[in-house]
Amino acid sequence: MSSVSGAAAIDLVEYTENIGSRIDGFLYRGLNRDDYAMVWVSSGFQALTGEDGDAFVRQRKSFSVLIHPEDLQSVNDAVAQALETGGRWQVAYRLKAPGGGWRYVHETGGGCDPDPVTGMPRYLDGIILESGRLTRLAEKLDSGRASVKAMNGSIEQIFKTLKTLRLLALNARIEAARAAEHGVGFNVVAQEMNSLATTSEGVMKLIEAELGRLNEAVKL
Repeated sequence: MSSVSGAAAIDLVEYTENIGSRIDGFLYRGLNRDDYAMVWVSSGFQALTGEDGDAFVRQRKSFSVLIHPEDLQSVNDAVAQALETGGRWQVAYRLKAPGGGWRYVHETGGGCDPDPVTGMPRYLDGIILESGRLTRLAEKLDSGRASVKAMNGSIEQIFKTLKTLRLLALNARIEAARAAEHGVGFNVVAQEMNSLATTSEGVMKLIEAELGRLNEAVKL
């Protein structure tokens, strides 16, 4: 954070830690480099990432490895654009959660302390907050995708059953033809089986189409 001294510095640290302990996330200062190594994080860092904040800072661990690989480029682009224009970035992405899995977070920040030679900010200051509602929504979508996948498997089995029903109907009609007038009953049954298979297949195709749309809808 900003460099101050004496009682004001103590007050600022206490104030910052106070804020950090009351949010679902953390405040940070990081180095302006590709791995986003941190030089300071507030107390909420461990709760959100599972990493010990002091050790993370002391060892200059890479923060970028905690970002979901599919989201890292969008984070890099947002930061680069903000630094280029001298503005702030706001970006949502997935952050590795303690014990596995991913949490959605929202980050806003900006560059500070320009290098006297290059003019580029040496540090990145910001705040990262957990987006609890997005995380829960993602969990529900994952569950929805699993359900859709299971239903797609059931649809395939039903189509196989309908195919078998059509074959049975065809065999019944062949036997009815061989039995002549004695096979009238077989012929009626065969017609009903074929009609049932045709109707069921039409309904299943409609369900399959709706499942396809649902499958697209639950994709992240």
